[in-house]
Amino acid sequence: RRGLGLSAPAAATIRRTPGAWWVGQLTGFSDGTATPIFHPLSEPMSSAGVINVRVSTELAETSGNCKIRPALRWSDDGIGWGSATAIVATYRTTTGIDYGSSYVDITALGTPKPWVQFGLEVANNSGSRVEVCNGSVLVDPKEQVMGG
Repeated sequence: RRGLGLSAPAAATIRRTPGAWWVGQLTGFSDGTATPIFHPLSEPMSSAGVINVRVSTELAETSGNCKIRPALRWSDDGIGWGSATAIVATYRTTTGIDYGSSYVDITALGTPKPWVQFGLEVANNSGSRVEVCNGSVLVDPKEQVMGG
């Protein structure tokens, strides 16, 4: 879906499924604590019709104590954004892929608004150094059919 402005995987190891959005790879960083920092991966997109998503996450090239999890944030106008909300609670702490096994109702995450943006939360798994890693997310939407 190039029209959404999402990047196309060049050398991704997460296999893209038809209709899914692959976003990444991004070099993300922590602030040296377990408090997550949101790193947007997708461009702002209309949230109309997107109710449930299944996400897969890949952690690569970590500095050692980096952990990631998929997250999203909402906006009224696609410019000003609210706080990020984790899509799944579990962090990926070692290199490799976590494949999504079920769909998550994103309308129950935060306060849904007309615009949504997908990304990663990055934090320290342990220690107090700033950590750096690469990550990507595969978002598989189950879109609501509008009309009758």
